[in-house]
Amino acid sequence: MNLLIEKTSFASPRARALAKKLGIDLSHYNGSGPNGRIIEEDVIYYTQHLNSPISDQTPPKKQPRKITPLAKNIATIENIDIEKIQGTGQDGKIVSTDILKQIEPLHNHTDKKKIRLAGVRKVIATRMAESKRNAPHVTLTVKTEVTNLVNYRNEYMKKHSIKISFTDLLIKMVAASLQQHPKINVSLEEDMLTYYSDINIGVAVAQEEGLIVPVIHQANQKSLEQISVDLKDKVNKARAGKLKPSDMENSRFTISNLGMYAVDAFTPVINQPESAILGVGRMIEDIIVENSQIRIGKTMVLSLSFDHRVMDGAPAAEFLGKIKHFIENPEEILSLQN
Repeated sequence: MNLLIEKTSFASPRARALAKKLGIDLSHYNGSGPNGRIIEEDVIYYTQHLNSPISDQTPPKKQPRKITPLAKNIATIENIDIEKIQGTGQDGKIVSTDILKQIEPLHNHTDKKKIRLAGVRKVIATRMAESKRNAPHVTLTVKTEVTNLVNYRNEYMKKHSIKISFTDLLIKMVAASLQQHPKINVSLEEDMLTYYSDINIGVAVAQEEGLIVPVIHQANQKSLEQISVDLKDKVNKARAGKLKPSDMENSRFTISNLGMYAVDAFTPVINQPESAILGVGRMIEDIIVENSQIRIGKTMVLSLSFDHRVMDGAPAAEFLGKIKHFIENPEEILSLQN
């Protein structure tokens, strides 16, 4: 009687309530809870084994799954139920590959859309691949201050009542730099170097299908206003799909400006048969140190990619330095106006 009271009282309240409802005498059973306490799960187990001998039965305790620490961490992160996984390790131990097999279908269940490369995009892909394959690219970068350039542009537009863009100014500056560094205005085709006297600047224009490069011909002979009108006209035609082949021919050097996309710097790919291309980053407020004095100004990064077969680093660096000089001293453009 004492044993009956002891065993019955050493059951959880929920276990006793369920046992009473089912008419089970808990004095014949052992528990699987802490210190052998009978819990509700034990009573449920007993109801499934009432036909078994009623002698101090102890429900089998659930054995923890064998799993490696790495597999357990992955399962936790990916919310994978390890009870449903058959381990392939020693003695059925779950290893990381077992978990990864469960994850793979979840991550790969993605809708895909495939479009055959064609049209303008295919032409661009072919030319860029050929350029990188045939021309050993080297890219030089330099940070230049544009504080004076910003002020110069604002004053110029106010004085002349015309709107000009920074790209217009860059075209004028690059054209002037090419005129002073003719070895950059060159192309290599079939082991023949061709040096050009005409200075034609291509400007990369983004379209939905890909880049189009309209050309400002004889840019060194045009005023800022003429360059601005010419560029606006060709950009509008490019975006409307109305550019003529002649509008895109005979480019000698290309400018690719990604500043409007908040790009700081990049390594542009040469538009062959040209031998160099200028990448232009965004303008940012920056700390300028000059004569041991600190001030706030505006800067941007220029990236010049050139064909190392055609020119070496020194002349390319001098050319890039000349562009930087014009940007930091834009008033010199006035002496170049026609």
